[in-house]
Amino acid sequence: AVVSTQSGHYGRDHNEIRTILRALFIHKIHIDASFARSRIKLNAATVIHLLPEEDREEYEKSNQKDENAPPYYSRINRVKNSSDDVIGSLQQHFKFYPTTPDHTTLNKSPGFYRDSEFKDLLVFSHSLREELTGLAIVKESTLVLQERVLSYVISSLQGLIIRGYDIIQTHAGSGSLSSYLASVVDGNKVKLRVCGCNPGDIPHLQRNVNRQGIRNTELLSVPFLNYQIPEKPAVQAIVCTPPNTMSAIREPFRYALYEGDYSVAGEKVNKNQTSLRQYVVHQTKTLRQALSYPRVTTVIYFTLSSNFQENEGVVRNCLEEFNEKCENPAHRFNPIPVLPSIRHQMINDPTADKPSPKEFYKFIEPDAGYAGGFLTVLYRKMPEDPKPPQPEDSVSTTSIRGTNPNIVLNSRESISQTSLQTSNIKRKKKGHAKVISMGLSDDSPVFLGGDLSKLALVEKQPSIQTFKKEKSTDCDSALIPLL
Repeated sequence: AVVSTQSGHYGRDHNEIRTILRALFIHKIHIDASFARSRIKLNAATVIHLLPEEDREEYEKSNQKDENAPPYYSRINRVKNSSDDVIGSLQQHFKFYPTTPDHTTLNKSPGFYRDSEFKDLLVFSHSLREELTGLAIVKESTLVLQERVLSYVISSLQGLIIRGYDIIQTHAGSGSLSSYLASVVDGNKVKLRVCGCNPGDIPHLQRNVNRQGIRNTELLSVPFLNYQIPEKPAVQAIVCTPPNTMSAIREPFRYALYEGDYSVAGEKVNKNQTSLRQYVVHQTKTLRQALSYPRVTTVIYFTLSSNFQENEGVVRNCLEEFNEKCENPAHRFNPIPVLPSIRHQMINDPTADKPSPKEFYKFIEPDAGYAGGFLTVLYRKMPEDPKPPQPEDSVSTTSIRGTNPNIVLNSRESISQTSLQTSNIKRKKKGHAKVISMGLSDDSPVFLGGDLSKLALVEKQPSIQTFKKEKSTDCDSALIPLL
């Protein structure tokens, strides 16, 4: 702390900032005591008055700029506690607004309120950050600071995750999305497998997962492109989060601090040495691989980029390639609305006009928080195995082999075509797959029913050359040919 205050330089080297913040967090009690002794010795009114006058003026100017800063978002970790208990605990420290206050009211009388769209998110005045991070419920990960844009990703899976099927995330990133996703499906026999974890970062990511009380996550160092999905348990959904230019982040420095000094990126890419073309190449490979798995029904594609080439361009190209090769039309992927509320409207009112394509290829503007992003949900019906032939009469296995010795019976046929009478065999009726409630949009979610593929945006996919022509003015390497 002494080195950081006397140097007068607070953030030119990102690694130094992370090291200082980590030290401040771990040794907070000792630092507070040291500051108290220094204030008494130097007769300083506040800790800020310990700074040199020049640095103190810069700090005050930066505080004036932060008056219009967006609020801080924190999600309630329902694995460890309920929403009511967390809000009750916070009310002992901060003012609670039952309804969303305006920006001026929140600045004059700092407090917190519940996000109107995502019920597990709490919104705090930006001036409460330091006090908030010092609370026990934050240190214990009952309340987790995070970006609001991640809630769109989790919400988009509402009604799509089936109990007993696993989920794959293609890239670990900082681990924030992984822990969020694992927490909302916890206790439903769903395991989240996170690929592409840096071996050196796995212990740290595992500690974060354990601190949040999550036990259904498997951190894998193998890259997603090299990962062989086992047959059992079946994987039903893949969340693609490939490296990207992160151009939808309004303030990269503040975003890094907001993600936390303890967050570590599994995909450490030097943006100065990585071209847009290289990003698009990797993103295309990732999405193509996700679409290729036969039992997967839902593929989420999410980036923190605002570039068309990395977002809608990659998705449309991969869809065009996959659907042209897919012989069975029922097994083709198509985008469905990202927001569950739009899906409900389409189901409840089938005669209404179809939503704009922007609801299927969703860009979240960064003006509501520190980061925006692009999100799309690709869906198809669960591919079903061919049904076994129905026996007309009760025929023994021996008689079948005797009639035609070349017939080879599989296990299913050998059971169903025995000499036993069909009426004496009790078969368990196969029920419908149980859809998991994410519990984000409202307290009593209504499950989506019927065939969600009916909500899909089916349109003639523009060719790759069309995208190149439209976007050539933005970037010389706008879109590359599919590999």
